[in-house]
Amino acid sequence: MLTRFFNFFKQETQFEHFMLNYAENIEKAGEQFAAFIRVFDPKNVDDWIRQIKELEHICDINTHKTMNWLESTFIVNYDREDIYRLASDLDDIVDFMDAAATRISLYSLTEILPDIVKLAEVLNTACKETAKAVRAISGAKLNRKVLNICKEIKNYEEEGDEIYHRVLASLFKGDKKPLDVIKFKEIIEEIERSLDKCNQTAMNVESIIFKYC
Repeated sequence: MLTRFFNFFKQETQFEHFMLNYAENIEKAGEQFAAFIRVFDPKNVDDWIRQIKELEHICDINTHKTMNWLESTFIVNYDREDIYRLASDLDDIVDFMDAAATRISLYSLTEILPDIVKLAEVLNTACKETAKAVRAISGAKLNRKVLNICKEIKNYEEEGDEIYHRVLASLFKGDKKPLDVIKFKEIIEEIERSLDKCNQTAMNVESIIFKYC
């Protein structure tokens, strides 16, 4: 089975192209998302939204091409399912960032809570590690060292969970207006979903490593 995996991915350079495309754009999206949240300026929201949406669109196109490639390439079912799950979750990482950015724009926020800044920074780091994991499995030769990267991603997801619950607790115990509570809650939920997809990607990578190494 290991030889089969090596031969498949050595021959199918398209897979490597698709994965490297995901890695590059997920890393960019994480950086741009965190950079704007870090120095939040309502006047620049529209430009920021365009940047995030452009990356989200690139990932959508990449996913469409990946799925078309899967349909037209003769591979065994478990290979197809592995790649399908991986591509879907990678696409979702940027989708949820785009959803969070869109809500920030729609709700005309004038401030960003400090813990949301922290959550965005954790997401940025998780995206960088996710990109590393994707690059590590994009070629023909697999290495179990990538499992250490997957563990790091899980740690960041857990850190994000702690921040998420802390923000929720402060929102419902604080002096924010009910409408503001709803706005901030929806935004942090989208960021948390993006982090969850980073973790799911790590689990997908682990599954591939355990299966073929």
